[in-house]
Amino acid sequence: MAPLQQRVRPQLNRSKPRAVLVGLLVAALGALLLFLVVPSPARAQFFEVRTYPQSATLQRGTRERIVYNFPSSGVKVTMPRFLRNPRSFKTAGGDVLVMLRTPEDTCGLYQISETIAPVDVGPPPHFHYDSAEWFFPTEDSTFRIYGTQEAKPLTPGLLPGVNAPVPKMGSVTIGKGEVVYSPKGTVHFWHNESANKQDIRGFYNIWTPANGVNDWFAGVNNVNGSTAPLPLPGPQATTLQTALWGVPHDPTGGFVGRSDYRNIRGPVASDGNHLAELQDLFDRGEACYPRDGLGKRP
Repeated sequence: MAPLQQRVRPQLNRSKPRAVLVGLLVAALGALLLFLVVPSPARAQFFEVRTYPQSATLQRGTRERIVYNFPSSGVKVTMPRFLRNPRSFKTAGGDVLVMLRTPEDTCGLYQISETIAPVDVGPPPHFHYDSAEWFFPTEDSTFRIYGTQEAKPLTPGLLPGVNAPVPKMGSVTIGKGEVVYSPKGTVHFWHNESANKQDIRGFYNIWTPANGVNDWFAGVNNVNGSTAPLPLPGPQATTLQTALWGVPHDPTGGFVGRSDYRNIRGPVASDGNHLAELQDLFDRGEACYPRDGLGKRP
């Protein structure tokens, strides 16, 4: 009997490591499936950064009002003075928005950012219920601006593809010296298609009015001011958080009816460039420029 016991015991001992290995493999596979099926909570796709690359233009803008020419319209725009210590925010795509002026220091009239945009980045389709927006690059660059083919602004409560029709979209490219105006309530977005592989600077976004823009970019996603992660997949978290501030973003492309929204081509409705209105906002907002040039920070 003893020889049989001796023969059986080694076989049982060898089976234990196999059982453990199989168990580990099953557990790992289960964890992987759980990860794929149930995404972990995700923050909205914006967060504040404390440092950003400085430039001579930004430093100059704190001392004087820079003038830019727009040859296509035959006008010039005198910029506002820039804050010496602006807040800046980074998106999931890698672009950084430096908030050169905010409603707190423009008499509530507008907010302006300089976007530092790497090649092949840009926001997903979105719109602003209560804000119009300008876009213009001041460096050699190629930005594609997407907009609706018809001017049919969305009113509060309407979401394209949910309880409103999906708009027909088109796109145009703009470069240095050109400007695009997006009326409130119209779906739009942009994409940096510049051949230069370096980050493009001097791409300005101006919102009017712009209440809530800083909170939206800071990732505030609850009426109590919380920035805690939302228990939702990333695209849903982004849509919900931005909708809180009246600027619904949809990374899935549902607002425009297609996930490959970067490939949209076709005509875009035009409402003019409204540069006279923009200049008036800049001029009137200077009455609230802070004496120390610093502005308010949280």
